[in-house]
Amino acid sequence: MLSCEGRSAGGLLIGASINQAPELFKCAILGVPFVDVAVTMTDSTIPLTSGEWVEWGNPNEEKYHQYMMEYSPMNN
Repeated sequence: MLSCEGRSAGGLLIGASINQAPELFKCAILGVPFVDVAVTMTDSTIPLTSGEWVEWGNPNEEKYHQYMMEYSPMNN
C-alpha cells in the first residue's frame, strides 16, 4: 500500500491515480487540488488557462476534451 501527496496540478495526478487504482493506496493528501480539469480548462476567461492549452491541450477540441475526461478526477 502506498501513501501520496500532491498540490495543485500534483493533486490532479494524485486524484487521477487514486481513481484509476484505489487498491494501491492507503492514504492520499491533496492540497488545493486541480481536479475539475474539463470545466476549468474550457473557460478561457480564467487567467493562464488559454496559455496552458499548449501544454495540456485545448478541451474545446474534441480530441483533447475526450482525453481529459478519461483522467479528470471530478468525472471519474
